[in-house]
Amino acid sequence: MDALIISQTIFYAVSSVVIIVIGVLLMIVVYYMIGILKNTRSVSDDIFQTYAKTKISIKKIINSFNKKNKK
Repeated sequence: MDALIISQTIFYAVSSVVIIVIGVLLMIVVYYMIGILKNTRSVSDDIFQTYAKTKISIKKIINSFNKKNKK
């Protein structure tokens, strides 16, 4: 009977440590995922700004061609 109590105690201790380790690892993964998502948002904003500037430049070029063709 004592062996059963000792084995249960060891099982609960080991499983508690494993759950704590898995929790810490998940927290680390979430921390890095948040960092990656922030960086992705920054890159996305940069791409959008570049797209807007390019769109304006292309409109200016098209308008300049249209003005030259009308003359």
